[in-house]
Amino acid sequence: MNYIGEFERTLADEARRHAVDGVICGHIHHAVIHDDFGVRYVNCGDWVESCSVIVEHLDGRLEVMSWTDEMRRARPSASALVRGEGRGAEIAA
Repeated sequence: MNYIGEFERTLADEARRHAVDGVICGHIHHAVIHDDFGVRYVNCGDWVESCSVIVEHLDGRLEVMSWTDEMRRARPSASALVRGEGRGAEIAA
């Protein structure tokens, strides 16, 4: 098994040993949420390389989000800017 897989398994074993439902950790550069070892394993990744974060929604769901993905979605395309859509369009109108 690889290093990350062994790390996840060890933390899951510790979570079970302490009778908790899961573990939240971070900074091994691999953001993930899963239940592979019988408990919820959540790793937020890191802010420097992957720009990832764990978000808890109002309904309690956890989600991995990437700052770069959010910025890509928020940034209008070049063609949208040419058409006057996107950033600054509402000011010009």
